[in-house]
This record gives sequence, C-alpha cells and structure tokens, in this order.
Amino acid sequence: MAAWLKIITMALRIAQLICAVIMVGVASYYIRGLKSEGLGHISRFIFTDVVAVISAFFAFIWLIPFSSNYMNWYIDGIMCVLLAAAFGWQISYTQRECGKATLSDFEQASEGLDKDASTCAKWRALYVFAVISAALWLVSAAVGFFWVKKHVRTAKPTRTAKPMRTAKPRTRR
Repeated sequence: MAAWLKIITMALRIAQLICAVIMVGVASYYIRGLKSEGLGHISRFIFTDVVAVISAFFAFIWLIPFSSNYMNWYIDGIMCVLLAAAFGWQISYTQRECGKATLSDFEQASEGLDKDASTCAKWRALYVFAVISAALWLVSAAVGFFWVKKHVRTAKPTRTAKPMRTAKPRTRR
C-alpha cells in the first residue's frame, strides 16, 4: 500500500475527529441550555450529538493505520448519510429562526464557536461543521471503496482448483 494513501487517510481521520468534537461541543451546549433559552424541540440536537459522538468514535478508532480500515468503507458511507441527515435537520430549523443559509455561513462558522456568540451563529457553526464532516466521510468512503476494488481485483487465485477424484469402492474377493 502506498505511503501517500496512509497519509491521506490519517489526515481525513484527524479532520473527521476535529469536526465531530466541535459538533459534540456545540450540540451539547444547546442540549444543556434548551430549558433556559427556549430554543425549541430537543430531538434534532440529540440526533446531531449522537451522530457526532459515533463519528468521533469511529474516527478515533480508525486513526490506527491498518489496512482493515479500508475494508469498512461502507461504514464511512453510512456516517456520511447520517451527518447529511443531521445537516438537513439543523438547516431546516435554522432557516425558520435565523434566515436562509448562504455561502457566507461557511466563512462565519468560526464565530459560532465563541462562548458569547449568538444563537444563530452557533446554529450556523453546527450545520457548517456537519456538512464539512459529511464531505470528509464521503471522501473517506470513496478512498476505501477504490482501495478494496483494486485489491480484490488483484487478489485472484493463481491456480485453478481441480475437481477431486472420487475413489471407487473396493470390493472384497
């Protein structure tokens, strides 16, 4: 396996871990403060928090560079779908409260990480990091898929199996 592929995979896992930790922090902030601020229903934040914790778990475990990490590309795809669902759920509620999402939200995502940031800034930071994390998991799934596709194709058997001969039953004389 090429060394550059290991480096790319490690960089992806570190970036996934960072995004997941940020999402856990922001979503947990909301869960803790929902009663006092009246921010609405808690289910979208719990879902985002759970998906982010699972994302952090897999990213941390798969930081250990084994080739079996590439064999689990389908889990990377599932994580991408879950994070995209969290993004969609967050953005639909954000648009109701804070206006439409724009590309400038990506530039302002770091402002939402401040402790004194507004509710809308924190919401924007949450869905921006969800979409970034989903994209990282998608790239990771693609790398794993193509690695498996290449290595399964090259791992063909060198000999063909011959049919077994069956022994004829012996007859006693």
